[in-house]
Amino acid sequence: MLRKILFSFLAITILSTTLYSQNVQVEVSRNKVRVDGKSYYVHIVKKGETLYSISKAYGVSQSDIAVNNPDIYAGLKVGQALKIPVRVKKIDSDENFIYHIVKRKETLFGISRMYNVTIDEILNLNPEAKDGLKTSQTLRIPKKHISAIQNQAAVDTIDFIMHEVQPREGLFAISRQYGVSPKEIEFYNSDLVKGGLKLGTVLRIPIKKSVVEQQDTVKQDTLTQMLSQKGVCQDTFDYDGRMFNVALLLPFTQQKKDSADGENEGLEEETPKAEIKKISQISEVSLEFYEGFLLALDTLKRLGVSVSLNAYDTKRSAVHVNEILSDESFRKNELIIGPFLYEEIKPVAKYATDEKVNFVSPIYSKIARLDKSQNVISVNQNFYDQLRVFAANFEPDTSKNYVVVLDSSSLIYPEMSEFDSLLMEKANEYGVTIQKFFHKTSSLNSFDLQSSLLKVLNKDSVNVVIVPSEDEPFVTDILGSLYAVKSYYGLTTEVYGPSRWRRLKNVPSDYLFALNTCIFSPFYVDYSRADVKNFIAKYRETYRDEPSQFSYLGFDVGYYFISALKEFGPDFSNCLSTFPMQLLQSEFKFNLVDKGYMLNDGLYFIRYNPDFTLSYSILGTK
Repeated sequence: MLRKILFSFLAITILSTTLYSQNVQVEVSRNKVRVDGKSYYVHIVKKGETLYSISKAYGVSQSDIAVNNPDIYAGLKVGQALKIPVRVKKIDSDENFIYHIVKRKETLFGISRMYNVTIDEILNLNPEAKDGLKTSQTLRIPKKHISAIQNQAAVDTIDFIMHEVQPREGLFAISRQYGVSPKEIEFYNSDLVKGGLKLGTVLRIPIKKSVVEQQDTVKQDTLTQMLSQKGVCQDTFDYDGRMFNVALLLPFTQQKKDSADGENEGLEEETPKAEIKKISQISEVSLEFYEGFLLALDTLKRLGVSVSLNAYDTKRSAVHVNEILSDESFRKNELIIGPFLYEEIKPVAKYATDEKVNFVSPIYSKIARLDKSQNVISVNQNFYDQLRVFAANFEPDTSKNYVVVLDSSSLIYPEMSEFDSLLMEKANEYGVTIQKFFHKTSSLNSFDLQSSLLKVLNKDSVNVVIVPSEDEPFVTDILGSLYAVKSYYGLTTEVYGPSRWRRLKNVPSDYLFALNTCIFSPFYVDYSRADVKNFIAKYRETYRDEPSQFSYLGFDVGYYFISALKEFGPDFSNCLSTFPMQLLQSEFKFNLVDKGYMLNDGLYFIRYNPDFTLSYSILGTK
């Protein structure tokens, strides 16, 4: 996602600029993009235009343009693409300061970058901030002088493409992609490449062209580049209250036994109520998801969003799904959610590709098994997705001792080999060593396993043990021996593992707490939050039952994607990477990983603290 870089400046002389620009006719652009959740016009600078003339044409201040286009410090350039804010948020200010209201999750570092000031400058004016920022706290920010750009007309110079660093992407690969040298990229991004590239960093890539001679080409190319950038979407949709048609395909019917072909993958997060109600697990999950989804529609209705929900029973049959899709009336749907099962998903994915309609897979996440599937948005994460996201965001500490515990035969699988490569690449980037410890279930007795583990653990530092396995016997062996060694020798540990560990029956919860275990999972419910409490109360009142995780999932999926429909229209997929939203149990961070397939890269870190409390954080935040 493109980073917001804001700058402020003192009041500038208007008269001279007005006289200089009074004969310049600026054509207002109709092209709009959306960046970091905000809407902008895309204006291509023409010869003779100034900052003043452009600001007057769009009815925004010069400062509003400057803060959203930091490149104009070097002067306006013919063919340069400017982001002109469509709706500018007014910031209280006086002659010397801007007053910034602290938002949730904002940091001093982020705010300092936002206004191009140092952290020390902020703290000198706001000493109370030394004790930590608080949401809604007001900070005084010193203004900066950039008045030198006020009278500059557009000139020929270097243009830039904004490039977001992708997983496993290095400086050399990026330089080859754009035909520039790594040194040039480093020169224009010196503050961003220190310590190595990080996922999500936005780099300025220089394009050396004579834009005066090739003005028309640059105009078209620059606009195309902006609109096709990952994380930037065209924002041309204005919701007028019309009704959206949404299809919900769920396997309500119980006529078919659960298949062993991976159909239930993703459904094992908690023990279903089927044991009590005597209905099949998949039907129970469908009902719970549907109930949560309906509560999301009720909430959206009160917010003024109109939806025509077309619910279909797939009858757990791919043949029946094809019949549903072949009905002419199905074509009116602008969004498809569900089904859950692999055999039913295949025809829906093909339909979504052919008809160019967005298809959300709420539970099944092995989308790679689908042939040439596009327009597929996967909400859940399978085991290997969790490992990939964990490794991509792994930031080791040189003061700690790292050990990854692997099943002896695990690296024969391409996904596990990819995880291992990602982990070792991060270790090299941060200058740490990760020891590999191989184990095979039941190959060693407890004493021998403990002795072997002790050889790779350190008594004088924190031992970070990563166990990328869902196999219960294997995990039970390792955690049991780690617990024994840690307890006997007084070691300090941090243990990391995937979401399925939350359901291990043979590992006492005492072990997880004692080992300071951190489980990464795409789903987590914080029952202390007010919105969660309100949902539970509403669910009980409506259904006389307790919500399951699938009830929460139904609400999250319905609320998020229909909100995206309202914000961006039916063609919303390119906008999801800039559409964050607090949900009940999900953290959606969608990224395009293959063709049209979008994966949710949001992960919770759920910490089992030694004092028998649970805490959590969201990947990429503190």
